[in-house]
Amino acid sequence: MKRTLGIASVILSLSALGILLSVESAPTAEYPARPITLVLGYPAGGSSDAMTRPLAEAAGKILGQPIVILNKPGAGSAISLVQVKNEKPDGYTLGYLPGSGILIPHTQKASYDLLKDFTFIIKYADAPLGLTVRSDSPWKTMQDLINYVKANPGKVKYSSPGTGTVLHIAMESLAKEVGLKWVHVSHKGGADALTAILGKHVDAFASGVDWKPHVDSGELRLLVTFGPKRSKMFPDTPTFIDLGYKTWVASIGAIIAPSGLPAPIAKKLHDAFKEAMNSPEYLQVTKNLHVEISYSDPENLIKEIKALDEQFARAAKDLGLKKE
Repeated sequence: MKRTLGIASVILSLSALGILLSVESAPTAEYPARPITLVLGYPAGGSSDAMTRPLAEAAGKILGQPIVILNKPGAGSAISLVQVKNEKPDGYTLGYLPGSGILIPHTQKASYDLLKDFTFIIKYADAPLGLTVRSDSPWKTMQDLINYVKANPGKVKYSSPGTGTVLHIAMESLAKEVGLKWVHVSHKGGADALTAILGKHVDAFASGVDWKPHVDSGELRLLVTFGPKRSKMFPDTPTFIDLGYKTWVASIGAIIAPSGLPAPIAKKLHDAFKEAMNSPEYLQVTKNLHVEISYSDPENLIKEIKALDEQFARAAKDLGLKKE
C-alpha cells in the first residue's frame, strides 16, 4: 500500500512539474497572442515611417498578429527610445533605432543607455549620406573641394539638416581631421537645406538622399558618401575612407526591444522581420525612397552600434558638442 502511494506521489509530482513547465513555456510557444506595437520616433509620412511601415506589416502577417506603428516624435527619436526602454520585455512593444538614436547620448542628456537598456533584433536598412555641390561648380571631386577650402578658409558654406545631426558631425569631423575651415549653415530639415543649395545660398549640401533626384537630373553633383564602405546605390562615388581619411558616419534602420526579452521571442521576431525584408511592398518602398536594404543579425548589429557609438563619442568631444 505504501509502495502504491509512493508511486502515485511520484506520478503526481511529475504531472505537476509537467504542467508547471508547460505554463512557463506557454508565453513563448503562443507568442504573439495579440497585436504588437512598434514605437517610432518620427512623424507619420516621413521617410523613417514610410520605410518601416511596410516591413512591419509584412512581419505581422508572418507572425500572425498585426504590428501597429505608434508614431512618437521628439528629441531626434530619444522620447520613443525612452518609452521602449521602460516597457515590459514581453515582445509586445518594439522600437525603431536610427543613427540619431546612437548619436544623441553624446550630445544631449538621454535617459537611456543604448547597450544596456535594449535587446537588438535586426538591422534592415542603411540610409546613404553624402555631400553634393551644384553641377556648375568648379569642384569635380571631393579632393578639388578640399584643396579649395584649404586655400580659401572660411569662403565655402555648406547646408545641413541641423546642428548636431549625423551630417553636421561628419562634415566637422572631416574639417578637424584635415584642417579645413568652412561655414556650416544649419537648417530645420533636409528640405530647407536642399533649397539653400539649389537657390545658390550655399556652396555644398550635406544630407541623406534628399539630393538624389537632383543628382539624377544633373542639377547636383555627388562628391562623396559618408559611410564606412561605398554605397551600393552609388558604387562609383568614393567614401572619405577611400580618399585616405578616417572620418565616417552612418544612419541605420533597426528594430529593438526592451532589455531582457526572452531569447526565443527575440529569435521569432528576428526571423519574421528578416523574411519580411523580401516582401514586394518593402522592396518597392526602399526603391522609391532610395534606401539601401542592409541586413545585420543581432550580433553584427551590436558590433556596428558599438563602432558608431565610439565614433560619435570622439566626434562630440572633439567638436565641443559633448553633453555636460
